[in-house]
Amino acid sequence: MKGTNINTNLTGPVILFAIVFLLFFLSHKDADEYNKYEKTFKGETIGLATRIEHKGKRDYLRYYFYVNKKILSEIYSKDDNHVNKFFKVKYDLNNPEKGNYIILEEELKPDSLALVRAGFTKTKYYMYDDVKAEYLGKWKWK
Repeated sequence: MKGTNINTNLTGPVILFAIVFLLFFLSHKDADEYNKYEKTFKGETIGLATRIEHKGKRDYLRYYFYVNKKILSEIYSKDDNHVNKFFKVKYDLNNPEKGNYIILEEELKPDSLALVRAGFTKTKYYMYDDVKAEYLGKWKWK
C-alpha cells in the first residue's frame, strides 16, 4: 500500500510570501526612520507655493523658500492646489537643500515684515489693460 504524500510543494509560495513580508517591513521601517528624521528639523521659515507641474500621471506642487539669503526650491508630491499661497516650511539646519518639507495643512497669512525677514522681496510688474489701453502696475512677493 502506498502512503499518501501530505507534504505538497509549498516552498515556492512560502518563499514568495516571506520576500513580500520582508519588503513590506523594510519599507515601513524606512518611512518610520524618515518621519523620525523629519521631527529633528529645527529650522522654520515661510515658503511660497508657485505652480503645479505635471509629470506623467502625477501632479507636483513646486515651492521655494530662502535660507541665508539663498533661494531653495523643492517639489512636493501632492495633488492639492495651493498655488500663490504661503505655508510653513521646516528644514534641517545642517542641510536645508536635502532635508525640508512644506506643511500644507494651514495657509499662512504673514505680514510684510515677516516676509522680508524670511527673504522675500516685493517686486512691481506691469499688465496691459485692453479696456483702458494702458499698463497697470501691480505688486507681488518674490
